[in-house]
Amino acid sequence: MKTKETVSPEKTKTRVYFLASEDVKSLAKLPLGNFITKLVQEEKESTKEGKLTVAFYQGQGQIKKLVLAGVGSLQTDGATKLRTIAGTVARTLAADKTGGKAEVLTSFVLTPEYLTAIAQGLSLGSYSYRECKTDKDAPKPCEYTIVTTLPKAGHLVKQAEILTKNICLVRDWVNRPSNYLYPEVFANIVQDFAKELKLSCEILTKKDMEKKKMGAILAVGQGSVHEPRMITLKYQGAGKDQPYIAFVGKGVCFDSGGISLKSGQGMGDMKDDMGGAGAVLGAIKTIAELKLPVNVMAVAGCVENMPSGHSYKPGDVITSASGKTIEVANTDAEGRIVLADAVWYACEEGAAKVIDLATLTGACLVALGMHTAGVLTNNKEFSDQVIAAGKKVGESYWLLPSLPDVRKLLKATTGDVLNETGRWGGTISAGLFIEEFVKPHTPWVHLDIAGPANAEKAEGYWTRGGTGFGVATLVQLAKEL
Repeated sequence: MKTKETVSPEKTKTRVYFLASEDVKSLAKLPLGNFITKLVQEEKESTKEGKLTVAFYQGQGQIKKLVLAGVGSLQTDGATKLRTIAGTVARTLAADKTGGKAEVLTSFVLTPEYLTAIAQGLSLGSYSYRECKTDKDAPKPCEYTIVTTLPKAGHLVKQAEILTKNICLVRDWVNRPSNYLYPEVFANIVQDFAKELKLSCEILTKKDMEKKKMGAILAVGQGSVHEPRMITLKYQGAGKDQPYIAFVGKGVCFDSGGISLKSGQGMGDMKDDMGGAGAVLGAIKTIAELKLPVNVMAVAGCVENMPSGHSYKPGDVITSASGKTIEVANTDAEGRIVLADAVWYACEEGAAKVIDLATLTGACLVALGMHTAGVLTNNKEFSDQVIAAGKKVGESYWLLPSLPDVRKLLKATTGDVLNETGRWGGTISAGLFIEEFVKPHTPWVHLDIAGPANAEKAEGYWTRGGTGFGVATLVQLAKEL
């Protein structure tokens, strides 16, 4: 994707205009302005939010395509609208499988925020996962040139491309079948890019975790032939004397439910249960490539939850790395057990603040739907920062209360804490369980991304499957910190 300050002669096969309803009267000033004005008069809803109007015109002896992308009014959530609509445009143009080049213009003044949103949407909207396909009949995304006079436009687009490249990488990881991506393979992938970016990288094997007495993650992984890995990356962009903020991710590369086996319907989708780990690793990779002046740590507990004669069982009591014991009520509530050791380890490694991300509970989908992540925290000021960062990049969060009566349900009979407390308040109790393993007085935010981490259908800049949700929020937060 490129930018240019002036409109060149007709070299592209497609021209895209983002049209705001406020700017209809000034359309004649645009290149092809008279043609667009007439088209808008004929197509009354062409500036309606999300409406795509396609027309053809003759230029330099060729028939070329014109796409009018209605954005409605930009008075409210303008960047979010533009990101979403740009994604729809990109997917629509890729669907004809012809590729080519497109020139992008707007009927309104491009601000840095608007330019970034359009660039992100155009990059993300045409994503498709093709690694396991043998046919060559793949969509061919357009190459976009955004026309603007905005200062430093090229730099803004380059930053957007770094972010979206890594979001698409996380989508690849989430979409990849679990026989292609299991803990050892995931760790090797991370080692490769860590070496390239000169990040501090530690991969704990089963033996290493046994020495550190990480009984929680080891219990979840003991039923699988693929041994778990604890991945820790550190990026030091702010100097040795500055504290780390830790991003901690649930990396269950496949979740069968273990002995508490899930139903067969939809179990194949459980390859996506490492979306939290993918997000934190994609975020630190992006932060390093952007060379942001902040110290960040990413900790990913990677494991498979499988049934076998070696599996942990309901009724077992396991000892976490913190020393606190966990009474297992349900082996399908495994993600919080993995995170028990992971958040504790992040604190041990010097994290001053902790954010954990996990595709944790179906209850969160029931409460908040498919587009919004649930939030729990022990520090509202910190969670407000996270939620505000998400709003700026179009990712939605909702703060849930840390209810005392739900916390009481965690009290176990045999061990210290129960890993599952039943249906009522399920998202809250899962988050409060994780908090039990965060060191006292450490600001902590829990993000349950079970809904938005995976899309059932293409919508806006989301494509079906993994969305890479959370990466943009963490990167935006790092920029602000």
